Amino acid sequence: MFLRSRALMAALAACVFCTALLATGSAFAQAVRPATDYPTRVVRWVVPFTPGASNDVIARLLAQKLTEMWGQQVVIDNRGGAGGLIGAEIVVKSTPDGYTLLLANPGANAINFSLRAKISYRAEDFAPVILLGWSPIMLVTSATFPAAGVKDVIALAQAKPGQLSGGSSGTGGSSHLALEFFKLQAGVDILHVPYKGATPAITDMIGGQVSLIFTTSVTAQPLINAGKLKALAVSGNKRLAIYPAVPTTEEQGLTGFDVLIWFGVSVPAGTPRPVVLKLNLDLEKTLQLREVRERFAALGLDPQGGSPERFAALLREDTERWSKVVKAANVRTD
Repeated sequence: MFLRSRALMAALAACVFCTALLATGSAFAQAVRPATDYPTRVVRWVVPFTPGASNDVIARLLAQKLTEMWGQQVVIDNRGGAGGLIGAEIVVKSTPDGYTLLLANPGANAINFSLRAKISYRAEDFAPVILLGWSPIMLVTSATFPAAGVKDVIALAQAKPGQLSGGSSGTGGSSHLALEFFKLQAGVDILHVPYKGATPAITDMIGGQVSLIFTTSVTAQPLINAGKLKALAVSGNKRLAIYPAVPTTEEQGLTGFDVLIWFGVSVPAGTPRPVVLKLNLDLEKTLQLREVRERFAALGLDPQGGSPERFAALLREDTERWSKVVKAANVRTD
């Protein structure tokens, strides 16, 4: 099963975070407190995808708020490629002092471990900081693509095995694995076409070079609103508030396709715990800002937050989930 109950995860988040707050009187909490002298200089936030993608949009929004809060600039450094691998490697090799952050995502921090035989980092090389939010993935096509929903896409794929193509932000990334999961569940053959980021994939889809893509509403929204793309489905069983007319995959007969794309922050392992806690505390504050929550809602994102331990649990869950998809789909990158 690859399902995640959003209600359960939300309840667990509240429980974990409240427990963490209540634990402030414990010996551990008394011994380890958020740093008070961080940051004192520029902070680099590595986004392992190209500008304009959902990861980039979220990081830039929160970086602006952190800059205002700290009085220190937070600089976005886009390092796309290899499903987030390139950016993650940069962060792993950086000094563990809290001045290099990673915009964590399923590709870089969960999928790559089962996807690549040769990988220069392990899960233990990162210290999880916070889960920022998540969004259901969407099935999107060009405005002229001859399909109105999931059943039409499946019918076309069955009639022309291997002739439909699905773009992705890169081999092994979330959009690629969502495509492979879709193919497994629907029993169809769709050619995967990897790109270095979601933006060039979508550009080619508009031009007719690829048939479809699985992506977030954050990435697709401007072009959907402009009439250049159309959304055929939202993963799972809950419609997006910003696109109430777009049916879910569950409604369209594709049971169990509940794929959430999440975003978080990680730092190199060995980063002092007080710095991790300071980052967690301040990022939690940004997620509570009305402007941020309204912006997240407008993008189809659910803000999350919670303790580093809550984010660590999600990382373990997704690593196991996607390893099953990689194995079943026989995905290879090396």
